Amino acid sequence: MYTESWLPKHTMGRVVLALSLLFIVGLMWFPIVEMFYWSVFDKRPGIYTYTGLENYRKLLGDEIFWKSLRVTFNFAFMVVPGVTILGLLLALAVNSIRNLTLRGIFTVSFFTAYVVPLVAIALVWRYIYLPGRQGLLNVILGEFGISPIRWLTTSEWALRSIAILRMWKEAGYAMVLFLAGLQAIPAIYYEAAQVDGANGWRRFWHITVPLLMPTLAFVVIVTTLSAFLAFTEVYVMTAEAGSGSRGGPNFATNLMAFHIFNTAIAYNNEGYGSAMAAIYFVIMVGVGYGQYRFIRATYEY
Repeated sequence: MYTESWLPKHTMGRVVLALSLLFIVGLMWFPIVEMFYWSVFDKRPGIYTYTGLENYRKLLGDEIFWKSLRVTFNFAFMVVPGVTILGLLLALAVNSIRNLTLRGIFTVSFFTAYVVPLVAIALVWRYIYLPGRQGLLNVILGEFGISPIRWLTTSEWALRSIAILRMWKEAGYAMVLFLAGLQAIPAIYYEAAQVDGANGWRRFWHITVPLLMPTLAFVVIVTTLSAFLAFTEVYVMTAEAGSGSRGGPNFATNLMAFHIFNTAIAYNNEGYGSAMAAIYFVIMVGVGYGQYRFIRATYEY
């Protein structure tokens, strides 16, 4: 019986497929395998000794590791709903604009924040967050009678400050995705619902939300992974904040990606850092898969 091959028919297509596979294996899967391999070694300058699961046993009693994990999840719990809701609201607002030129201007304006390098944005926001009446944000709050907030110098506000920056930056990207999903919904559904007497809220809840579920799943999963990999904001914005060390004050912004960098690169403990990265990799895969299954079950229901 003839079975059609999954490979491209043309030679050039097979060459491109092979090169793409080598690229993915070389730049993605090989480092992952190497990370798991290094995690069972004591790998430091001048030391390269097999230790088995000792690095993983050490992690069980590492309070800073577990605190960094909690901080990362708290960060994600702030960022993911914020980006999703804000992106959807912006998409609904932009989609309601009938003038295509004006709609394009607003779309580009909101999306620009996403394409600007994060280092530049973090530097600007670091000055916006200056304490007292020096920072722009505190000056604006002062006009409403709100006392100045020590954004990056207190454990209470430091992580929230970084989360606000992340939401501001990624909302435009989520908006573009939601906008594409909204424009793919046939208008006939809304017209039929309106004829049946459904108000705006019912049309949104029973038509827009179900048909946006695939887009919503993508936005939630991508935003979650992005929040789990946040690094630049901590490195740039928390320098000399609070106690003077990055990731502070009191490890309040010590996100896991930054903690792994500190351990493996700054402190040259690559074996222990690889063990952290291995555990964190498994957690991220589990969270992403769990989100996908949950949203898919909701959509199918």
